[in-house]
Amino acid sequence: MIGVEKPNDIFGQALYSYWIGDRDIHHILRRDDGYGGKTDIGSYFDPEYFPDEDPVLSAARGKILDVGCGAGRFLLYFQKLGFDITGIDISPGAIAVCRERGCREVRLMDIFQPEFAPASFDTILLFGHNIGIGGTLTGAEKLLQILRLLIRPGGALLLNSLDPTAMEERYHQADHLVYKAEDGYLGSIKFRVEYKDRIGDWFNWVHLDSGVLRQLAEKTNWQVERLCESRQGDYSAVLRAR
Repeated sequence: MIGVEKPNDIFGQALYSYWIGDRDIHHILRRDDGYGGKTDIGSYFDPEYFPDEDPVLSAARGKILDVGCGAGRFLLYFQKLGFDITGIDISPGAIAVCRERGCREVRLMDIFQPEFAPASFDTILLFGHNIGIGGTLTGAEKLLQILRLLIRPGGALLLNSLDPTAMEERYHQADHLVYKAEDGYLGSIKFRVEYKDRIGDWFNWVHLDSGVLRQLAEKTNWQVERLCESRQGDYSAVLRAR
């Protein structure tokens, strides 16, 4: 598949390997202090199991954009319900998997360089903790600004994240996060993806506690309409365009 072997698209390569039949695989998200957590690649293909996102799925309306669509589980879910949904991802491997699984509208795109007209969508999905792609608090604020431009008046942003104060129990050694974070925020982390003998580049990620989310929403013309706590510090939220 053209594009699947793009250098450093380790996550996309893992998704595609699973899709073509290698079921006994996982990837590791390695933190820069050496701690790594394994994730079963099959979890990205689970058709209708969204324990953290489920409380807010019913808020979706109209034309939907899925930012960081991965293997397309939300695309297929909402397609079955009759929604017009578009998925974007920076991973060529992920996009290839989505297309082969039957996702009708997917595009290789960086959300920080959007190729959509303003006010193109009624609902935007930012699941899988994908508010984290901002990398820092400043980046998360920029991401919310961009999404606000893409949403129609009164539209909804559906997202989930992790309260970083819960990381000590979940990820261990939370004091590392305080010490290493470039912006001084507990939720700022540096990761890389490891899959078999392949190692990806380091990238920044940020988890937002609900208080910080409210602050950033206020600054970027969103209102937190609903916030639902889930397991181990995870929460989901509905942000409404003001």
